[in-house]
Amino acid sequence: MSSKKKLMVYEIIDQINLFFDTAKKIPLTNKVVVEKSQLVELLAQLEQSIAPDLKEAQQLLNNREEILDTAQNQANATIQDADNSARATIEDAQRKAQATVTDAQNSAAEMTRNATEQANAMLADAQARANALVADAQARAEQLVSENEITIRAQQEAQNLLDQTHQECETFSANITGQVNELLEHIDLNLGSQLDSIRALRSQINNQAE
Repeated sequence: MSSKKKLMVYEIIDQINLFFDTAKKIPLTNKVVVEKSQLVELLAQLEQSIAPDLKEAQQLLNNREEILDTAQNQANATIQDADNSARATIEDAQRKAQATVTDAQNSAAEMTRNATEQANAMLADAQARANALVADAQARAEQLVSENEITIRAQQEAQNLLDQTHQECETFSANITGQVNELLEHIDLNLGSQLDSIRALRSQINNQAE
């Protein structure tokens, strides 16, 4: 309702109030005597002033169900769009996570294969060196034994040489074993770190999916 119409309605109401206030009272009662035609005219003016707004309000009430249905359809469409977007995001994250897991598994397998080859090479080299030391010691011992002056001292020296050679072989083997263990431990730490990353990624994806 416009300001002009509101002012007109207030004026008519004021006229009606004034009409009743100035009307002749019936003695010993709360009733008054009014001119019907004047009251009817004022009420007609009031009705004419508010009739368009009443019709508009009635039209809004009549269209209420249509407005509610439209709003509900829009809300359902918005929810469906959001659900589709969320599903697409989750599926994309799952694909990326699977690719990451596959890459990590391939990397772990490659690291394990390289570490195994390196450890085998180190062990083979250690074994070859140990065999060479033993062969050299045996050759030197046989040389001492084959000489004409076979004495207890020569036998003792040969035995000492063999003992020393075996000790050197054991020491060398222990060093190689330690290096191999350090290499495997380093690989184990790297694999453990990658596995922790994979588990964290899987947990994140599961949380998003829920």
